[in-house]
Amino acid sequence: MKVQFSYSELNKVITKLESKGLLGFFSYFKGEGSSENLSDQFIYNFSYDKKKTKRLRTIVFKAGKVVKNIAIPKRKIKTKIVSVKEQDLEDSVDPLSAIRSLIFNQSNILNCNKKQKVFDGENVYFLILSQKDKNDYVIDSSKLVYPGSMQKCKLSYKAVSGHEIEDEKKLNKMYVDIFYGKQNEMFLPYFLTTKSKITIEMFLN
Repeated sequence: MKVQFSYSELNKVITKLESKGLLGFFSYFKGEGSSENLSDQFIYNFSYDKKKTKRLRTIVFKAGKVVKNIAIPKRKIKTKIVSVKEQDLEDSVDPLSAIRSLIFNQSNILNCNKKQKVFDGENVYFLILSQKDKNDYVIDSSKLVYPGSMQKCKLSYKAVSGHEIEDEKKLNKMYVDIFYGKQNEMFLPYFLTTKSKITIEMFLN
């Protein structure tokens, strides 16, 4: 999967995703998303093209509440889900804003003690950034653009509502290890990995 992620001082976050190589051959996926802060509200848009399915999601956040949530075409109504209550949505943000705040918004001191509630249009969940130790880690790979030792943080998932009841235990086991290196007096993520049935790795540059 090729992922592009960028943001500007104008409070706009943009991402582009596209499956590559064998992944693209078996399950092609292409998506584009943006999150923009327009003075008193955040507008989140995400569109994707997967096989023969195309979908657009728009969410508007204002004053700590979700004031608009549109999916085109509409999704089928699921059964046996944990219903989303109004209070679940309070102080939630879109996925891109959460990624920027938790992962990329670092300084010369690495802060891995963060938590953010997220609403993606269907599910409400917490993303939790934590750090078990401050050991130095060295990743031996020619794909890694950072030459030195790094520190590791863990991004984990905590389901709140919107998900199917039988999936909750599986969802709460989801995590990503993020390895940070220091450049120009700022910590930046360079390597991400997680394990389920297989090990997935992502190199950032």
